Amino acid sequence: MLQQVIYVDVLVILNLIITFFLLLATELFTKEKGKRWRVFLGALAGGIYSLQVFLPEMGTLLNILTRVIAGTAITYISFGFKTHKRFIKLCLVFLAVTFLFAGLMIGLWIVFTPSGMLINNSVVYFGISLPVLIVSTAVCYVISLVFSKILMRNKPQTTICDFVLEIDGKKAEGRAMLDTGNNLCESFSGYPVVICTYDFLEKIIPDSSKEFFKGNVTAINSEDTWQRRKRLVPYSTVTEKGMLPAFRPDKLILKNSTQTDKVFVAVINYKKHINESFDMLLNPNLF
Repeated sequence: MLQQVIYVDVLVILNLIITFFLLLATELFTKEKGKRWRVFLGALAGGIYSLQVFLPEMGTLLNILTRVIAGTAITYISFGFKTHKRFIKLCLVFLAVTFLFAGLMIGLWIVFTPSGMLINNSVVYFGISLPVLIVSTAVCYVISLVFSKILMRNKPQTTICDFVLEIDGKKAEGRAMLDTGNNLCESFSGYPVVICTYDFLEKIIPDSSKEFFKGNVTAINSEDTWQRRKRLVPYSTVTEKGMLPAFRPDKLILKNSTQTDKVFVAVINYKKHINESFDMLLNPNLF
């Protein structure tokens, strides 16, 4: 009986690439986006996990259990943890696309039995040389990139984007969503107002200003370095009216879109996150 020879470098790199594309598919379906270095580390974890191909064949239940544990760990590495709802959604979608891919590979193996292909413990291996694997992956990436740019060329500006908020040499980075219902503006300048939570901004707010942004808008501190930046922004909803503490940053950068210093950031305190996916609500007047 012929035995399949498995090269560890090809095995790990192949499954790293597969995991990376499964993570990209997860981003697509959930509209989430992990930092690229985190997604790469998650994909690397998937490549290392593939070494279990050398273990004796597991039963179905144990195979599913290990896949779920590994998938949860890879999701955490790639996207981090923000809220339970967001993390569970990401885990479920990643596991779904992973099991779908595994099912397709098993189906391919059963129907065609390709030469050099091996599946054990849901790990896929193709017997190809490392140079061919690297070159073919690069070609596929370039083709995918070109195809993506063609598809996106005539699409309207997205309502979801990454952002960087800069002030006094400090940065806060996150995901923003355009809220067409947010028409807040600062009364004196007329600049548009975006909305964040105190928990998200706490690390860049100086200690001398924290009481003000926690909701004690009467707090005065003679040592407050943000005194000239601070404002109160009036708001109204169907059920209430009030004032939101706000500040003017040095710069708000919306990646792949625009950047401006003509903006104020209003701070809310009644919840820890805007929602499970976003850290800022944008104002349409920014555009």
